[in-house]
Amino acid sequence: MKKSYYLIGLIALIISLIFDKQISILFTSYRIDLLNSISIFFDNIKGYILFGIVFLVLLLSKQKKKLLPLVLSLILYLGLTEIIKVTVARQRPFVELKNALVENANSYRSFPSGHATAVSTLIPFFKFNNFLYYVWIIIAVIVSLSRVYLGVHYLSDVIAGFLLGSLIGEVSINVINKIKRQKGRHRKV
Repeated sequence: MKKSYYLIGLIALIISLIFDKQISILFTSYRIDLLNSISIFFDNIKGYILFGIVFLVLLLSKQKKKLLPLVLSLILYLGLTEIIKVTVARQRPFVELKNALVENANSYRSFPSGHATAVSTLIPFFKFNNFLYYVWIIIAVIVSLSRVYLGVHYLSDVIAGFLLGSLIGEVSINVINKIKRQKGRHRKV
């Protein structure tokens, strides 16, 4: 992702932190059955399932060079998300607003959104196909916003997760590619 996107994301994060409560009330005040069902469906899909789906897509698309970065991304996603959630220990909006559509056992694990982190981590892996790339971006936005709609995350949780995930995906691909290039240089000597 370009640096300008991260800057825009950071500005959006700061603004959303100011208006989190109001945004959550807005999102949860206008619920309809169809969106409830879609959001609950996404809630039941865990991050590692998304990684499994992308793993299969990469295998079938003959993008095997992206499998190692995908594994690194999964490890970073699981580790960093957990560390940040435990460190920040932000209370979920449903505790204060009493408006969640789903039950969440741990109320102090709101920041960042794990779903948003997982789905956005996978965006860079679809750059080999424009159609899949843009479809996944749309899926990532829908999944991320569904977290606010369900009342289990503030918008700032989702934006932070989206930024963290995008960074994880990009860094994983770049690190593995750099390691492969350096190994290639050593073999030529």
